[in-house]
Amino acid sequence: MASKKSKDGGQNNVRNAIFIFAYLFEWLSGIIVYVLAEGNKRERLHAMQAIVLGVCAIAVSIIFGFTVPILSALLGLLIWVYGLYIGFKAYNGVDVEIPIITDFVKKNLI
Repeated sequence: MASKKSKDGGQNNVRNAIFIFAYLFEWLSGIIVYVLAEGNKRERLHAMQAIVLGVCAIAVSIIFGFTVPILSALLGLLIWVYGLYIGFKAYNGVDVEIPIITDFVKKNLI
């Protein structure tokens, strides 16, 4: 997991709260942030990462929900907490690259 400091250095914390919101409800809040982030590439990147992370959480829940419900719930919770971690890091001006997801978003969706 690579991290790099953003250009604003996390100085605009009121504006940066959008990153925490993007990961709060994953795909749903990610869509809202994506629509509202007109032209802000960093916000759109995190919004798309949140959407893809949310879709992955749903897929994990469906796959493991039928076979091992406890594992499904635990993995879903871990993915949500990981998303919040990424949101807080982005709030502080550090962009965390999610393995596979960040590359997918940068190549295909942004």
